[in-house]
Amino acid sequence: MKHETVIKILEEKKFEQFQLESEVMTQLDQLNISIWASDSKLVLVKEYRTKSSLIEWKLEDQIYISSVLQYFPKKYINNLYFFMVLDFNSGEIALRLEINKIEKNDLVCKKYVLKNDDDLNRVPFLMNLIIETEEFSFDEKFQERIVKFKEEVGEEKFLNLEIILNDYFTNNKQSRKIKIDTLLETGD
Repeated sequence: MKHETVIKILEEKKFEQFQLESEVMTQLDQLNISIWASDSKLVLVKEYRTKSSLIEWKLEDQIYISSVLQYFPKKYINNLYFFMVLDFNSGEIALRLEINKIEKNDLVCKKYVLKNDDDLNRVPFLMNLIIETEEFSFDEKFQERIVKFKEEVGEEKFLNLEIILNDYFTNNKQSRKIKIDTLLETGD
């Protein structure tokens, strides 16, 4: 995955590049870390091109990020994220274990290792939630159940469905005028 892909997605989600004091920004630029902010979140983004640079992130990046925390506005301290974008392919088990350790380490900030586009869906505020649920119509289900009940009861009891349904859909609970005795007419 490329650093530019992540930046493009952040811009689509209304993140803007964040500026700090010039000497801090210079040091961040030397470490190839960019800062992006929204109203409530601050995201640090760095691209890793080799396995060794990723493994050494604790010695360089985490230490530096913890030292610049004092320059971040207080509102971002609990909403600080570090996106570690991998621009190399490796399926080694040792690397996967290291990535797992990195992401579970919430010290200083929440970390996400991004290898491909699917990894972006693990970041809650970057997900494109398209909830496809079947619309539930209570009224329709109620009518179906009443009709089914009438069919099950058969000739034993006469159920005046029209009166029940009209009363249910036209009156509210406080103004019910039809008594249960007139709705259910029992046979012999």
